[in-house]
Amino acid sequence: MYRNLDEDYIAAGLFYRDGIHAVGVDRVAETAGLTKRTLYRHFRSKDELIAASLRRAPQVKFPESGEPLERIAGAFDMLETFLDGSNYRGCPYIIFTAELTEPGHPARRIIERMLEKGRAWFRDRAAEAGLDNPQDVAEQLDVLFDGALASGAKRGNLEAACAAKRLALMALASAVASQTSTLDIS
Repeated sequence: MYRNLDEDYIAAGLFYRDGIHAVGVDRVAETAGLTKRTLYRHFRSKDELIAASLRRAPQVKFPESGEPLERIAGAFDMLETFLDGSNYRGCPYIIFTAELTEPGHPARRIIERMLEKGRAWFRDRAAEAGLDNPQDVAEQLDVLFDGALASGAKRGNLEAACAAKRLALMALASAVASQTSTLDIS
């Protein structure tokens, strides 16, 4: 459907900055320069608007090229760049999840898919690197990454992101060393 304005983009900024429950459809429509009726032609409910706005929420981009372990380290570099160069107030997925308590909410399903996509990216890089247990490595890296995102908002600095990268490199080195020692024993 054609839209003159990116209502979901405007809503994303408002929901992210002020919170889902603090921002009503009236405010989104007014900020977008639309009537509420026009907004409801594009989105059947506020829940649909919330879900659409999540697709516009700020995200860390992951490296698309390079060796697998370099790409994983690069993801943590990009995390630092993201936290340093944005008006970051916290992970939108954590913020939205805290406000949306209904498990079946359309935005919760998007959050679950996006979080799985991040873990899958780490898992695929670990598998490409030939690590023995890519799922376990991915889980460790995902916890570090999400922890740095959450801590970055609380602290307002890059210390958690830098620590997360150091720990990620240690986890990768341990996975590589474990695999090497297993190969030596055989």
